Amino acid sequence: MDAAQKILVEEYTVPTYHVDFDRKITAPSLLLLLQEAAWKHANQHGFGYTRLQEKGAFWVLAKLRLVMYRYPQWQDTLRIETWGKAPELLTAFRDFEGFDREGNKLFAATSAWHILSISGNRPQSMEFFKNAFPIAEGKHAIEEKPAKIPAVTNLQQALPAAVLPSDIDMNLHVNNTRYVQWIIDRFDFDFLQQRRLMEMEINFLSQAKMGDSYTITTDNLSPNEFISSVHCGDYHKELARVRTRWEKKGFL
Repeated sequence: MDAAQKILVEEYTVPTYHVDFDRKITAPSLLLLLQEAAWKHANQHGFGYTRLQEKGAFWVLAKLRLVMYRYPQWQDTLRIETWGKAPELLTAFRDFEGFDREGNKLFAATSAWHILSISGNRPQSMEFFKNAFPIAEGKHAIEEKPAKIPAVTNLQQALPAAVLPSDIDMNLHVNNTRYVQWIIDRFDFDFLQQRRLMEMEINFLSQAKMGDSYTITTDNLSPNEFISSVHCGDYHKELARVRTRWEKKGFL
């Protein structure tokens, strides 16, 4: 297969609705663009949403690590490149890189995915996937696989919030970017004005649906590094863990 078919290249102009008060793209918006690029690449090779629905299955993002070098801002041209990596048993891997108009690298990301059955949410074998999907052998944005994040130990009582209709995606689950948005919104505005998110790791552990409530608790590892946990309702089910690392704002 031609090398160009193994890597999808997409260009975007960053719009107003994807930026924050600093005119920089937000982390949840960037994750949406990455997942849209992943879907397009999967769709090109017969593993998109519709084809999997016909097989009674769907993709879920299990883990992701994102490292930012510089944030694109409003009206910037953003080029995203993404490619599949060799799968293992029940897990497919995909990397991403982002570049500006001049070719300067803006970010790198690596991710792990599962295909689940619609009936029962059971993980499906990747044997048929690895034999049919183009793999960019030896190419890495981040060579290490996304890691397991330690559990939050600071499970203090927190006021629950309700899952809203705007949180629900077309699989009738909470969209995974919403967990990231919920966690970022728990930081004080003063903190967000002074620091920028430079690295994020996410473990998606379970699915929330309409009618659920959630709570968020956080361990402070240092003044600039945190692990947050999203639990369903009264802590009976953990939905996601997110590690964030921040830096004082400068030119980034």
